[in-house]
Amino acid sequence: MSASTLDILLDANARFSLDAKGTTNHCPMALVALAKMGAPSSRLQAFFDYWEREYALLLPQHAEPVARAAWPAQQGRREAFDAVKLCFEGWLAEADAAQVLAAVLQQIPAAPGSGAFHAWIRLSYGLEAAHAGEIAAGLAALVVGNLAIPVALIEPVAASSVDAALARLAQVFCGTAFAGNSITGRLRAVAADSRFAAALTAPPAMPGLSATLDAMAHTAIAAYWQTADFTVLHMVTVIHAARRIFAMLPAQQAPQLLYELWVAWCAAYVSTGAPPLDPVGFPVPTAETLPDWAVLLSAAVASNNDHVIKLSYTCYCEAARDPQPIYRAVVARLVQGDAVAV
Repeated sequence: MSASTLDILLDANARFSLDAKGTTNHCPMALVALAKMGAPSSRLQAFFDYWEREYALLLPQHAEPVARAAWPAQQGRREAFDAVKLCFEGWLAEADAAQVLAAVLQQIPAAPGSGAFHAWIRLSYGLEAAHAGEIAAGLAALVVGNLAIPVALIEPVAASSVDAALARLAQVFCGTAFAGNSITGRLRAVAADSRFAAALTAPPAMPGLSATLDAMAHTAIAAYWQTADFTVLHMVTVIHAARRIFAMLPAQQAPQLLYELWVAWCAAYVSTGAPPLDPVGFPVPTAETLPDWAVLLSAAVASNNDHVIKLSYTCYCEAARDPQPIYRAVVARLVQGDAVAV
């Protein structure tokens, strides 16, 4: 029942703008995460009603889809979101999602930082729900908010590890405050700083894409446990999103996309002031002292905070791959405070 309710509510979300009051439209992403955490239909409907009442902005009018050949020209035009989304919906009616995704990413930068990482995150949730409208919305968000960070390495040497790469960035940027009143604005400021290219290394050499994403996920959750920083939260959730997106793509596309993800992810870390990672100073509770997942997910499902919902689901999924207590510790802290640092 909740699966069919999810589809109905995702369809209803199509009348909402890409933007929302003071934020972006997190409603469809939170709905998918709630459903995957076991929320019943009544809870999905209650969250949708809450979002519509408190945050949603209606699209000003129903657009006509842009022509199939014209969508790449809509890069950076947020006002074209609905028209591009409708174009992709038509395309998805003729081809499967993997084909459309691969074709789109051959024509524009993958730009994982687009929309403060939300384009990739929304796309991944659309893929997980197998909902054509949300897959189209994620792709459209990527087009109209495309935030490429075209940084070429000055010294194209692979880092010895993910932690070592961030430590090198911290040596240069620790304590640096970047201008910008949003994640996107601060990412642009980092990209424009010539020191970033000089301090950036290539991703560490790992035995496969999955191992690289695992290492990035491990570092990201440790950094979030230490900082509770809102941007670092997105460093965690975009890795979860990337797993789903990479799984849909041909292997030959992975190296370039991984590099773009790495650059955006490192830029996000720098944008927070690059705090050195300190696992000794921020110990994680032992597994025995933490609530079990059933208790934590029940609390997350009861929350109306979209970032609590999405991060809880991400941690649950990542813990299935890497059953370390830090994931439960993060969710326990989240649901107890029902807030995230902005």
